[in-house]
Amino acid sequence: MNKRRIVSQTRRNNGEGSIYQRSDGRWAGTVSLGYSDDGKPKRKSIYGKTRAEVSEKLIALTNRIASDNFDYVNNSSLGPIMKEWLLIFKQNSVSPRSFEGNFRNFQIHIEPRIGNMKLDEITNITVQKILNELLAKNYSLATVKKIKFLLNQFFEYAIENNFATSNPVNKTKVRSNERKIYDSENKYKAIPLEIRNKFLTALNEHDFLKAFCMCMMFAGLRTGEVLALTWGNVDFNNKTLKVERGVTIIPKFDENGKILKRLTVVGDTKTACSVREVPMPDILVDALKYHEKTQYFKGKNNNIDLLKPNAFVFANDNGSVRTYSGSKKIFENFLKKYDLKKYGIHFHGLRHTYSNILFEANENPKVIQALLGHKSVKTTITTYNSVDKSYFKQATNIFNEQYTTKSVLTPEPKKENVLENLKANELEELIKYLQQKKLKQEQEQEQENENDNIAYEQEQKKRKKQEAEM
Repeated sequence: MNKRRIVSQTRRNNGEGSIYQRSDGRWAGTVSLGYSDDGKPKRKSIYGKTRAEVSEKLIALTNRIASDNFDYVNNSSLGPIMKEWLLIFKQNSVSPRSFEGNFRNFQIHIEPRIGNMKLDEITNITVQKILNELLAKNYSLATVKKIKFLLNQFFEYAIENNFATSNPVNKTKVRSNERKIYDSENKYKAIPLEIRNKFLTALNEHDFLKAFCMCMMFAGLRTGEVLALTWGNVDFNNKTLKVERGVTIIPKFDENGKILKRLTVVGDTKTACSVREVPMPDILVDALKYHEKTQYFKGKNNNIDLLKPNAFVFANDNGSVRTYSGSKKIFENFLKKYDLKKYGIHFHGLRHTYSNILFEANENPKVIQALLGHKSVKTTITTYNSVDKSYFKQATNIFNEQYTTKSVLTPEPKKENVLENLKANELEELIKYLQQKKLKQEQEQEQENENDNIAYEQEQKKRKKQEAEM
């Protein structure tokens, strides 16, 4: 076997330091960093596949040594340097909520793993192991990508300021698509079909939550969009809701990135596509009209106009905007009172229910996308179209309705042939049976109508009584 030819050290260019080829064929270079306290020389070694690569790295390292930042970086680890970058640069370039997520990812996923490492000790293998570990622990692909993006931004900043010579994130890989395992327990986010009437019946007993929840369940609004609704956004004549703004939570930080408090503010909607006009079904129109009367009397008692165009539809008694946490607490108490907590119903599940009702009616996904205010129809189809076992049964019933074993294998005889083959007494019994069946159906329909009328009259009496008590 031919031995690898070792190239002897050649004359170096200015700024290259000492460059030589090792016995394994790789190239290496060293640069002097001065002397330690005991007088011994300190050196830094650089490695690469080619002489040119090592030369480039040595020149970059030499420039770093000449800069004022070298001692700072050489004596510090990634943790404090990245934290400083986050607080000074990153915090002012993103929204408070985005910064909260960035800082949390740094504290939970980055600092514990590589916070004590020097910047030049971190390689693409180091970063790749972090990403692989997170995926193995079933963190979402979106979370892993955010961590990779954050590290990439930091190392680009480090290179610009001569803190690092290369970006170890560049050659790392993360799959492009999410691979989710189907979870039958948590997949169905919408309210199950068999629970919806029970939920709506309970809502009739709660003046505030009835209209509030119906705005999500029958108009598809987000919780923050409902809280930001004003009476100027409600058009009873055309039966529409105009979504223009949303309530959001803004965190406030101290100089160390610790959250001091959270403020409820009214701002823009989640995305530009979220600004939309949504039609209201009659059930929502009736609920909002009743809520309008309730607000009128509350405002009258407190000498406040709670129905002016810029007044919040679901304002507090003093006219201020309701907080998400306060509204959620009312909702949680309501679920507990009516024994609905066991079904896992939550605010955002009402919006999912709105989407599901439309999907169940075979509505066009693009129409549902526009009504929900989604930027992409992919989000509408993959996230807001929940499928449970009842859908499988419905799909099977389609085949049962159109095809039967008997009709496929042995075609049914024509009706006239069946009647001809019946005896006289059998024909009389058949006619009698059909007449009785028809009579029974008519009686059941009459009873159902009567029950509806009674329920409606009771509801009207109850509403008039409530209005009289007000």
